[in-house]
Amino acid sequence: MTMQNLTALPYVAWVEPQDEHRIVLSTRLRLARNLSGRNFPHRLNDAEAEEICGKLAAALPQDGEFAGEDWQILRLDELLEREQGVLLEKHLLSRDILQHTQGRALAVNAAQTLALMFNEEDHLRMQAILPGLQPEAAWQRLSALDDRLSERLDFAFDDKLGFLTACPTNLGTGLRASVMLHLPALQITGRLEGIFAQLPQAGMTVRGVYGEGSQSEGNLFQISNRLTLGLTEEEIISRLRRLTEQLVAQEVQAEEWLRANRLLWLQDKIGRACGILSSAYLLSSAEAMQQISLVRLGLAMGLCDKIDWRELNLLMLAVQTPFLLTDSRENLSAAERDAARAKLCRQKMCGSAQADIL
Repeated sequence: MTMQNLTALPYVAWVEPQDEHRIVLSTRLRLARNLSGRNFPHRLNDAEAEEICGKLAAALPQDGEFAGEDWQILRLDELLEREQGVLLEKHLLSRDILQHTQGRALAVNAAQTLALMFNEEDHLRMQAILPGLQPEAAWQRLSALDDRLSERLDFAFDDKLGFLTACPTNLGTGLRASVMLHLPALQITGRLEGIFAQLPQAGMTVRGVYGEGSQSEGNLFQISNRLTLGLTEEEIISRLRRLTEQLVAQEVQAEEWLRANRLLWLQDKIGRACGILSSAYLLSSAEAMQQISLVRLGLAMGLCDKIDWRELNLLMLAVQTPFLLTDSRENLSAAERDAARAKLCRQKMCGSAQADIL
C-alpha cells in the first residue's frame, strides 16, 4: 500500500454494506494511551514529540496475528492539505491533530481497519473501524493490539483511576465506542431531536460526521459513550449495541410511517434526488450529500433500484472536496469543485443505469 492510494482513493472498510437495513455504516472503537513519565502532547516541544513518534512506531507489532498488516506510517507535516483532508474524510484522522502537525503521525494497516494517531490529545490514539454494527469484533482487534503494545511500551496507569489521559473524561478504560448511523426517516418525521435529547441519560452523546463540534451531513450521526471511568470495556460495548439496535428499530418504524402516510410525497422526493444527481451540472457538497441521503433511504425502503449500495457509499466519500482536489492536477475554484462534483454524480448514476422509482 502506498501513500498515494491511501490519501487518494475514496475507499475505507465501512463502505461495504452490512445489515439488511444499511442504517449502521460503521463501528469505531478508540483507545487513549499515554507513555508513563512523559508530558501530555500539548506540553511537548517538537523534538520530544518526534522522539515519542519514533518510539511508538517502533513498537508496532509485525508478527503473530499482526503479521502482514503492512503498517504505513505517514508524517502529517509531510502531507499536502488535501491529503490530510482525505484522511479526515476517511475518519482515520481527527481535526485536532491537524492543528499542529510537527511531531505528529498516523499509522494505518493495509485494510484501513486499524489506525493509530501519534501525539494527538494523547500520545497514542488507536482505533479499530469496521463496517456495520460490529462492536465486539472491533474490540477483539483493538484489545489484541493494545495487549501487544503494552508488552513493548509502559503506559501511564493508576490503580484507582485506570489509564491516565489528557482529558479527565477518558480516564479509566480510555475507551470510546461509537457507531455512524444514517437516520433520514427520523429526521424527516421530526422525531430525531427528541430522541437525541434522551441520549445523555443513557450515558451517550451524539456528534456530527467529524466528531465533537461538527455538524451532520447527509443525515449521518455519530453516537458514542460519554464516560469511560467506572465502566468496563464490555459494559461500554454492550450499552452501545443496545442503544444502536433501538435507534435502528426506531428508524425502521419511521420508514414504515412514511410508507403508510406520505408515500407519494416520499417517492417524489427520492425521484427528484435521483434526477438531481443524474442531471445537475453544479452541486455543492451539502446538496450532494442531501440527495445521496434520500437515495439511500429509497434503497433501504425498496422504493428505487438499479443502484449498488457499495457504489452509493463510495459516492458519499468521493463528492467531498479533498477527493475532488486529489483527482485534479490543479487547484479548483468553488464553482469548479461544484462542477466536478456534479459530473462525478452524473457518471455514477448513469453507470447505475439511473434509478427507477418503484
